[in-house]
Parts: sequence; C-alpha cells; structure tokens
Amino acid sequence: MRVTCLILCILPLLSTAQLRNYTIGARHQALGGTSVTLADPWAAFNNPGALGSYDQSTAIAGFQNRYNISNLMTIAGGATYSHPWFTLAAKYYKFGDKYYSEQMMGLTIANRLQMVSFGGGISLLQTRAEGLQPHRKLALELGGTAEITPQILLGVHLFNLKHGSIYPTTMKAGFSFRPQEQIMLNTEIEKQLNTRERIKTGMEYQVIEFLAIRTGIMIQNHKHSKTQITPAFGFGVTPGKLTVDYAFSAHTLGAVHELSVGLTLKEP
Repeated sequence: MRVTCLILCILPLLSTAQLRNYTIGARHQALGGTSVTLADPWAAFNNPGALGSYDQSTAIAGFQNRYNISNLMTIAGGATYSHPWFTLAAKYYKFGDKYYSEQMMGLTIANRLQMVSFGGGISLLQTRAEGLQPHRKLALELGGTAEITPQILLGVHLFNLKHGSIYPTTMKAGFSFRPQEQIMLNTEIEKQLNTRERIKTGMEYQVIEFLAIRTGIMIQNHKHSKTQITPAFGFGVTPGKLTVDYAFSAHTLGAVHELSVGLTLKEP
C-alpha cells in the first residue's frame, strides 16, 4: 500500500506525459508528439483516421521508460491488416505496475477515398489501483487526414467522445508540410478538456533510404506554474521488412526513452 501511495503522489506531477492519452510510438515521440498526419502502423494509437492511407499488414511493439522508474513503464503492441476496402488494427497499451496501472485494448478501422483518409475505433479503458475497485469505460474515437496538395496534409483526431473526470476527451489538429520526399515538417495543437493546450512541432529528414533522423519540441502552459518546454530527438532504421525507432525526450522529472519496432507481414 505504501508503494501505491507513492505512485499516486507522483502521478499529478506527470502533466507533460498526459496520462490517459494513450499515444505512443518512438517516431511520434521523437517528432515532439506531432503524429496526427502520420500514416504508419502507430496511427492505430495516434490517429486512426491516418490509418486509411497505410496499406501494409504489420505487427508492432513498443516500450517506454519514464524517468528510469520501473513503476512508470509503458508497453504497447498491436497489428494492422490491410484490405483493398479498409485497414483494420488491434492495439494494446499498459502503463504502470501491479500497484497502479492504466490499460487500453481497442480496435480501429479506416478507409481512404481519393485524397481523404478517415477512421474510427472503440477501446476498453481500465484504471486500477491496489486496494480499489478497477474503473472501466468504453471510449470512442474519430479521426481523419486530408491531402490538400502532395506537399500539404491536414489531420484531426478526437479521442473519447464522452468527456469525464477520469477519462478526459483529447482533441488534436495539425498539418504536415513535405517540400521534398526526404523532408517532413509538422506542427500540431493538442488539448484535453481539463488541461491547457500543448503546441508541438517536429521535423524528420530521410538521410538515406533506410535511415531517418528526427527532432521536435512540445510547449505547454500551466495556470499556476511556468511554461514547460520538452525537446525531443530520435532516429529510425528500416533494414528490409523490419523497422526500429528510438526516441529521447527531456521532461521536468527526467529523461524519457522510447523504443518501438515493426515487422511488415504483407506489402501491397
């Protein structure tokens, strides 16, 4: 019980991590959290609307180490299935340990019609603390992306359509500018209904065919404390059908490391 109390005291300090957000993926993290337009398998977590533009069947897994505290680890995994008519994804997310944990299991489905990709999903959310009854809820989400030009993409995502004090609604909107095939510049704004907005920006540069480097920054204002600025960087390598991404970000409480892998099972 002592460990539970310690964790519950730490949780309010993790505002930059924004618990009960369930976004994950090292590419997402390295880009400062600007993932609303990314059509990759981690769109199942970050914006199912972008998943309609992803045409591969892939298995994914990820691990996040927060502040080198074992009780605050996050694991996630899932798989996408690409069909000519739609893209389907299953996902699982867990933060915490046996004393306190937050979990999510969900399904998403998406499609693409000409220049627009849209999708939605349903997830079972659970929060559990030692000595207390688990709290569960079904959450719906919707999202989409639009290719305004080959160089400019817009994206929106709404997670948990029914806002509550335990599971808040999260809204994201952003755009991506891709002047060349090797360069991507993203900017995004994110807001939960019970917090102030976060402004994020990120850049990815494809150095060579199988190596990309990334950096980003996230800025969040707080009502009773100073503005928090969170820089991030990382890289991704793609040897064949395997993708490995790493990200590092510097938060107020310490460093956050994230590693994610993906294996392409079927290409279009």
